[in-house]
This record gives sequence, structure tokens and C-alpha cells, in this order.
Amino acid sequence: MFTGNKIEKWLKILIFAGLLTLVIMVFSQKIELTSSDLGRHLENGKIIWQNKQVLFKNLYSYSEPDTPFINHHWLAGVIYYATFLLGGFKLLSFLNVFLMVAAFVLAFKIAQKKAGFYISALLALPVIFLLSERVEIRPEIFSYLFIVLTWFILERADERKNSRLLFWLIPLFLVWVNIHSYFLIGLILVGFKFGAEFLPIFITAPGAFKSRFKAAWPSARVWLKSLGALVLVCLLSPNFIKNLLYPLNFFKKYGYEVAENKSIFSLSHLMVNYNITLFKEMLFLLFFSLAASFFFYKKRRWFELFSSFFFSFLALLAVRNLALFGLVSLILISANLFYPFDFLKNNVFYFRREFREKYRAPFLIFIFLLIIIEIIYLGVDARKANNFIKNSPGWGLSQGSEDSIKFFRDNSLSGPIFNNYDLGSALIFWLYPKEKVFVDNRPEAYSKDFFANVYRPMQLKRDKWLEYSAQYQFKTIYISHTDFTPWAQTFLGQTLDANWALVYFDRYTVIFLNKEKYGQDMVSRMALDNQAIRDRLRTLAADSSLKTKLQLAFFANLIHQSDLSEEIYREIIFANPDNGLALSSLGAVYAKGEDRATLSKALFYFQEGLKAGYRLPSVYNQIAMVNWRLGDYQEAEAAWRSALKLERKNSLALYYLEQIRQLRLQGVIK
Repeated sequence: MFTGNKIEKWLKILIFAGLLTLVIMVFSQKIELTSSDLGRHLENGKIIWQNKQVLFKNLYSYSEPDTPFINHHWLAGVIYYATFLLGGFKLLSFLNVFLMVAAFVLAFKIAQKKAGFYISALLALPVIFLLSERVEIRPEIFSYLFIVLTWFILERADERKNSRLLFWLIPLFLVWVNIHSYFLIGLILVGFKFGAEFLPIFITAPGAFKSRFKAAWPSARVWLKSLGALVLVCLLSPNFIKNLLYPLNFFKKYGYEVAENKSIFSLSHLMVNYNITLFKEMLFLLFFSLAASFFFYKKRRWFELFSSFFFSFLALLAVRNLALFGLVSLILISANLFYPFDFLKNNVFYFRREFREKYRAPFLIFIFLLIIIEIIYLGVDARKANNFIKNSPGWGLSQGSEDSIKFFRDNSLSGPIFNNYDLGSALIFWLYPKEKVFVDNRPEAYSKDFFANVYRPMQLKRDKWLEYSAQYQFKTIYISHTDFTPWAQTFLGQTLDANWALVYFDRYTVIFLNKEKYGQDMVSRMALDNQAIRDRLRTLAADSSLKTKLQLAFFANLIHQSDLSEEIYREIIFANPDNGLALSSLGAVYAKGEDRATLSKALFYFQEGLKAGYRLPSVYNQIAMVNWRLGDYQEAEAAWRSALKLERKNSLALYYLEQIRQLRLQGVIK
């Protein structure tokens, strides 16, 4: 016979297993090697024992080979490469999932100890979705685990009043400082412990500054000594003090602005990201729980207060920290909610023990059903929406990830290669040391001048392309067409000079050859004519994931195959009628039309995209421009005003609204 306690025990086991299933689902996404950092990390691990210069300089590039570079994550590369040798990309996927599951389990256990199973399990549901913001295989994942592990050791040492436990931080930080720059966060947490112990006594103690300091120092000094010891440990890396100071570059402006380093306020104008909405809700809940904790506890809990503001600041500063905020908020919100719920348990009938025991099992069943619903949702999301599962489900490389390098090798192609930012790391892994890259996705490894005066202009302006093409003697153009920056789109959309021929493209990349350097006969034999391009686009789109189909449709439109782009978008919409990105993108295809009927179609699909939740200033700008071309200035004005509601400083909307105002003053329009 199952007693009530046994039923509750099994329900808790099922719930915990369900939560782990959700974490595994979120992080079981295939690797898109052509747009990730992983290739470079693997090459670091491969060559570090033969060439120590990889620790100190921009070894992989021929455009800026002497730029100093602090390789703060070299040990992660060693771990990744050893894992790769043992089990390839699938084992790397397993390692990534394992590290995240370990970090989540430890965070959940800390939260459960503070607020019990029920609150922690409920809070874990949105947290797991927020973790989806950062699922790629990267050294940062080690920091997630190490941050939570540091938190655990600090709390255990504090609870047991056993400073010897802090010695475990020494080997942890010795590894951490060579794996990822977020070791600084660990040091800051130790500093917060010192502040939390020192400030309450210092503030409340009587007397002058000196006497108050003497009163506070005895109980706080162990934390400051630990912090000092750990700072010394963090000097033990190949770059010594430069590596210790490197995390401060987080606030530095590089020549290339990376999306992950943008604030949520910047990105919310550029893309629809449901994690930003989820973060705002969790942020509100965090500070609500802080207020509730203070109201019921009547004392400041300094460590939680410092940590709440710090991790909130990090998340507001850069979207890359949303997942870290989610993981830490599970602990913080649980800790804050302990006191209000303790008050309710003791003072409100509906929270008293006899009532809780009666409804404990139904509440656990409710949580379990929520988990089942979320598991089903993620399964559907992976196929139809990509709101949280953005890549193909599974482990290992995504479909066709290595097709382009096989083509490159099979046809004995060579450099100098012009490649774009996104593809750099994959090319480093595939081609170094035989070929070096023009650029890769380390903005800190290239000068501001390079990005501002070479990299961007040569893609935006034909004369600059001709100038630098001659200077660097490019033989091959090998770029990823999934790069959605304005310069990359402009470069792919313009017709290269007659000296270049398109010979290959796949789901991620495109290759052009220089006719002079390879020879006219070879290039003519390999060049893709219009029909070959169309046939290949159709073949690829027919056997691709939703995300890849969207990328191929966008690429088709860029290379002036708008009818094929329309065809692919329509296939996507037929299978996923509520896909706002596909609807709006189809509207953008029609917006290039000349006749009223085509422009009216554009308006229809833009509006359908808005209804599906794809609400961005850029969409309203496009709606306004179509109405402007149709002569409907009132509707154009309304659309630009809608754009301004989402982005106050939208330059296009401000410019055209001023034009409308001037036309009204002149009596041209009403």
C-alpha cells in the first residue's frame, strides 16, 4: 500500500526528473559550427602544446597577426579537444548537457534548502526556459557550474562557521581562472560575503569609525583573507596579471559590436526574443521577493541584496547574461520567499500544517502536469516556432555543417581567403595551419581601426572592396550567408565584379572563386548558373529544419531569386501559419514590388506577422514605406508612430514623420 508520504515522495521524484528532462531538452540542440566559437576552442586545445603563442597573440589571422590577445579560456579548449578525440561532437554535446544539469541540480538543491521543494520546483519552470538563451558549447558553461559551486561552498562555510571549507575554493579558482573570465564573478561573491558580515556590525556599532571597524573586523576578516588568497591564486595563469584584469574588458567597446554583448533594450528593437520578456518578469519577481523578505524579516540580508543587484545589472547590461541571471535567481528568489511563506504558515489558516498536508499531493500533481505541458510545448516549439529551441534537437553537428569544407578540400581550393566574422572559428578548426583567416569571432583580437576602416567598408562599398581585394590578393571568398548584419547582407546582395564566380553554397555558407587566380577553365567548369542555383536552393529547402528554411529563403531573396524566396516562405507558412518571422519576411519580399497589387500583398503579410506577435520597429517601418509608396500618408504616419512607441529614437520614423509634417505645412497633403 502507498501511504500519503510515499505518494508525495514519488511525486517529488517524478517532478525532479521532469525538471531535468526539460533542462536536457533545452540543451540538446545540435551544433551549428559555422556560427559558433567551438571550432577555435578545439584548435586551441589541439595546438597549445606545440605553439604557446596561441596564448598571447592573434595567431590564426593573416590580416592582423601581431595583435596581442589574452587567451583566457585556453584550458576549456584542452578539455574540449580531449573530449572531441574521445567521442567527437556528440560527446561534446553530452559534456555541455552534463555541465548544465550539474549546475542546475546544485542551484536547485541550494534553493530547496532555503525555501523547500514546492517553491523551488515552481520557480525552476521559468528559469529553465531562460536558460535557453545560452545553450551553445562554450567555456561560459563551466562558469555557470563554478559560480553555483562557489555559492554552495560560501553558504556551507557560513552556516557551519567552518572557514576550512573555504580552502576548497583554491583548486576551484585555479582551474576557473584558466577556463573562463567569469572567475571575477566568483571573487565578487566572496567580496559580497565579506560585506554582508562586515556592514551590519559596522553600521550599528557605537562610537567612531575606528571603534566600529574594530567591532566588525573579527567576524569579517576570514572572508577578506579568503578573497586575498583567491586573488593570488587567480594570478596563476599564462598571462599572469593581464589575465586577472582581463574581465574588466567586459565594459570595453570593441570595434565590432556583438549581439550577445548588447543590452536587452537594444536587442528588443532588433528581434523578437521571448527570453527578454521572461527576464523582465523574473526581475520583477526577484525585487518583489526582496521587498517581501525585508517586510517580514525586518533585517537587511546583505549578501542576497548585493547579489540581486549585481546579477540584475549584468543581465541588463548584456543579453548573454540572461541565462546566468535565471540560474542565480532560482537561489535568490527562493531565499527571499522563505520569510513571507514562513509568516503565512504560522499565521494564515490556509497555509497551516493540517491544510498543507491535505493539499500537498494535489499541488505536486499540479506541478507535474505543468512540467508535462512544458515538455510538450518544447517539442512543438522545436518544429514550429523556435522561440526557445532555436536549433535542431539532438547532439552532434547540425545537418550539413561540414559540407562546405568537404567541397573546399575535394576541389583543392586555397587562400588567401576572405571570410566573414561568423565563419572564422570554423575555418580555424578546418584549415589552420595550412590557411589563416581574414577575421574570426573574437572582437578583442582585432583593432577598432580594422573593423571600422577595413572590414565593414569593404562589404558596404564597391570601391573599398576592390581596394582591399587587391591589397590582400583574395583568391577565395568563403562566408556564411546566415550573417544578418547590414554589411554582410549588402555584400551578398550586390553583384561582385566579373572576376568572381559563385561555385558553391549550402545551408550555411557560400563560396566564390577568383577567375584569374584559379584559371578561367576551372572556374567555368565549377560555376553555378541560374538554373543550378535554383535547383540547389529547392533541394536544400526541401530537406531542412525550420530555422534553416528561413535562412535559405532569406538568402534566396538576397541573391535576387525573389520568386524562390516567396516559394520557400509560403511552404513554411503553410506548415506553420502563425510563424511571425516567415509572414513578415514574405511581406518584405512583396514590398520590393512595383504594382499596387503586390504592395497590397506586402501590407497583408506584414499585418499577419504583427498579429502573430512579430512586433518590431523594422516591421512598422516597412509597413509605413509601402503605404508611403501607395500614397496613403495617413496610414504611413500611423505606422511610423507605432515604430516610435517601440523605439523612441528610430531614425527612419523620425525622418519621415518630419517629412509628413513639412508636406502638411505646405498643403501638399492633409
